[in-house]
Amino acid sequence: MSDPHPTPLPEIRLRPGEARRLKLGHPWVFSNEVATGLQEVAPGAVVQVVDPRGGPLGVGTANPHSLICVRLFSRGRHPIDAQLLEGRLRQAQAVRATLELGDTYRWVHGEGDRLPGLVIDRYGDGVVVQPLTAGADGLLPTLLPLLIALAAPAWVVVRADSPVRDLEGIGSWVEIAHGTLPPAPVVHEQGIAYRFDPLAGQKTGFFLDQRDNRTRWAKLAAGERCLDLFCHTGGFALAAAAAGAAEVVAVDRSEPALALAAESGAANHLASRLRFERSDAFAFLEAATTRWPRINLDPPAFIKSRKRLREGITGYERLHTLALARLAPGGLLMTSSCSHHLDLPTFLQVVARASAHAGRPVRLLAVSGAGPDHPVLPVLPESAYLKCLLLQADG
Repeated sequence: MSDPHPTPLPEIRLRPGEARRLKLGHPWVFSNEVATGLQEVAPGAVVQVVDPRGGPLGVGTANPHSLICVRLFSRGRHPIDAQLLEGRLRQAQAVRATLELGDTYRWVHGEGDRLPGLVIDRYGDGVVVQPLTAGADGLLPTLLPLLIALAAPAWVVVRADSPVRDLEGIGSWVEIAHGTLPPAPVVHEQGIAYRFDPLAGQKTGFFLDQRDNRTRWAKLAAGERCLDLFCHTGGFALAAAAAGAAEVVAVDRSEPALALAAESGAANHLASRLRFERSDAFAFLEAATTRWPRINLDPPAFIKSRKRLREGITGYERLHTLALARLAPGGLLMTSSCSHHLDLPTFLQVVARASAHAGRPVRLLAVSGAGPDHPVLPVLPESAYLKCLLLQADG
């Protein structure tokens, strides 16, 4: 895209009665709300959204092939230019500085930081940028120089490979956009040095959204035997071991992720407390005969789209039924869901049904989500994608 973008912009006119939600601050336009103009624009185009009478509602990026066909960046007729993007980056940076998160945090969390379709994670002197939409792709030529000027990173990786891009009908690619990536990148958290892969690991290489939940888990793991399922690169497993867990069995089916986890365990002198096992989590639980006082579940999203909601719920119920059968009497289960389409009430229903199936009554001790560097718009509650429950089982 050019900067500033040309005027007049292509115009997306809404159907009667469809402007109310946008006027309340919602940043999305759905394709069934559009009367005219959508089919004429290319994926990623900057557009002007207007009400049925032509009144300006906002400026955003469009994709006629997506259910969410427009994501608003500004209101009225304010252009998406370098000044707006730099201002949003600075605002997001200032909030993280206030939160005192150190040098590793989510710098930009999409709609929560008024930069829809864009994720930026800061890893010490490096940055990973994750464009999720065609519109975010189009902004990169303007945004990357601004980011580099603001943060002076040693390296920048662009990870345009999220499965979310499939919903936009756009391809995947990964590149080192700036600087030189170190041979063995490390992220530091709570005194632990974690190896991670910013080029190929899940999300941007490390689960920054679980920072606060890892801290809680570590406190609960001290002196206990722990089972960590879907351990990825060992975030929860190493936190538990560093806090003094008697033993941590960490399971994942990704060999590269387990290799990084084992490398981190050795580098942090925790290998004697850690045992990594490559296995499918369901198969592991079905074959297990041991009961653990502490079990952590952090699976990938089982529900990729709303049409797979029933299938995903079935998977979650089965997983929790199996896990509860292997939880020791009085034991603690921490369980997370990052499925965008599984809301908290439904997640609690999943746990309740699993508890009944397993014959293991549970009580809910705490509910949490992502850390404060993952802000949520009250008008867009579905952006609170991460749900984390702490449960205790009876005998």
